[in-house]
Amino acid sequence: MNFRVYILILLIVLVSCSESQYSKLVKTEMAKNIVNDSLLFGMKFGETKQDFYNQCWKLNNEGIIMQGPSNEFVRYDLPIKEGEISTNAITMLFYGVFDEDKIMTGMDLRFSYVAWSLWNESLHADKLLPAIKDSLESWYPGNDFTQVRLKKTKKDIFVKVDGNRRIIIEPLVNNKNVNARIDDLRYVLD
Repeated sequence: MNFRVYILILLIVLVSCSESQYSKLVKTEMAKNIVNDSLLFGMKFGETKQDFYNQCWKLNNEGIIMQGPSNEFVRYDLPIKEGEISTNAITMLFYGVFDEDKIMTGMDLRFSYVAWSLWNESLHADKLLPAIKDSLESWYPGNDFTQVRLKKTKKDIFVKVDGNRRIIIEPLVNNKNVNARIDDLRYVLD
């Protein structure tokens, strides 16, 4: 009987070791049954695409946001902190992610320095990433970001999970933009 108990304990330990830290984090947070549905500017998971457009229209009329560089994004210039130089101004582009029923299940975000230029390395994405990470942790309190290695690409991403809300800061793909995504894990589990 003791031998069976030892084998059972060994199997449990082996199975738990094979589960990634990310998977454990998602299971732990989803088990809390905490719903974090807020996104940006009063927008929430579960709203319709029309709700998103209506809120953007309202914010545009108030001069808070504007049309982005394409029809794929809305532009918001983050306020400059007191004492900060204007070359550190950051632009955020955002757009809702919708399912086949036109329900918002997430939001894509893209950040860059307003004064970015190819030759000014102090304004490149790798220098911007820590500021974006800090801002997202401030806007969405709870757990800190953890670094996770993607199996397919072998690149690292930063992930933050609070209840059902997952925020990912994607690997840098160019020297201008820091891309992030906010997902509702009730709709998107991978």
